[in-house]
Amino acid sequence: MDTMEAETATLYELLGRHWTVGTAVTNTVFDLAGQGVAFALADGALAIAPLTDVEPVQDRCRVALDEGRTTISPRRKPVPPLTKVIISDAAPHLTALGTSGFVAADHGRLLRVSASGVTRVVANHGAPIDLIAPGSAGGVLTASGGSIMFYDSNGEVVWLQERVGGHASAMAVSPDGRRFAIAADGLVLVRSFGPRPEPSASFELGSVSALSWSPDGSWLAVSAGKTGIVLVRLADARTVRIPTYPAKAASLSWSADSRVLVTSGAYRMIAWDVSGLDGDTDQPTNLPTGRARFVLVETVDIHPERHLVAAGYADGMVAVARIGQSDELVVRSPGRGAVHGLRWSSDGQHLAFGTSDGEAAIVTFPPYIFK
Repeated sequence: MDTMEAETATLYELLGRHWTVGTAVTNTVFDLAGQGVAFALADGALAIAPLTDVEPVQDRCRVALDEGRTTISPRRKPVPPLTKVIISDAAPHLTALGTSGFVAADHGRLLRVSASGVTRVVANHGAPIDLIAPGSAGGVLTASGGSIMFYDSNGEVVWLQERVGGHASAMAVSPDGRRFAIAADGLVLVRSFGPRPEPSASFELGSVSALSWSPDGSWLAVSAGKTGIVLVRLADARTVRIPTYPAKAASLSWSADSRVLVTSGAYRMIAWDVSGLDGDTDQPTNLPTGRARFVLVETVDIHPERHLVAAGYADGMVAVARIGQSDELVVRSPGRGAVHGLRWSSDGQHLAFGTSDGEAAIVTFPPYIFK
């Protein structure tokens, strides 16, 4: 990875746009159109920013003809403010809906929010909404009162499944959009889409905080209990337990080829090569990634196109590393609130995240910074 030089500003200041939002950021979501990013806030609001930068980093880069060294000029203008929308009185559940915009949950209501902040009520469940998750074709799945309801990209109800379980702690839709996994009552259930699902697969895994499907749909990664990961292969119901994490691995991210799972919950980025599990191997191979520190990794996300992973730490540091290599690019220095909701945009150009001390940020990388 190439580094760039500047005389008076840090890399974070040069590549990033950041805002003080006054309360902790709990989640970050890009809309499907690639037009904006929304930050869910602990006080119940959404803060929305456009991805278009009025002073893009490409326009501020200069390459010296004699040495080939790249420098970036600081911004000349203040970063435009975020659009803030009050949704609830507590941190809202948040995901993308349709080709543009977002959907947020306020207790029992489901609200559609445009990238410009215009809000309308899509539905009122009556019962509190436990979780929402992005579905197929821009739709959204909701868990509420032990029932599952799927809305299409226009916010219309497509189907309802009742008596699926109790309070849901995690939910995820398969990449092909035909199944979903939900954790409730100490079980992980895998069910088909539709009002009359086929018989479900069930796995007794205890308390679950996160679920993530591999892009090819063959594995389901589960953050189970306080200190472990379980991999479930759906084809034959095989389970592989990876224990002894220092902390809960609440953030799970798969590589595009489904070979590598990266997790939070340790003192470095933890990357597992699961491709060997197709044979007789009992455990995936660990790929040491980034540098070990005395601070926990809070959130991770693998680049959608490159063999890179971004990680946010409990002390506010953000770093990007090549999977399986110790070299890393420090994007944001440590010394501030814990990083949450770190996400790459679908094109891998932008990295967005928030912090527990009330900062929201979008970092935009020039295409030649990662070689």
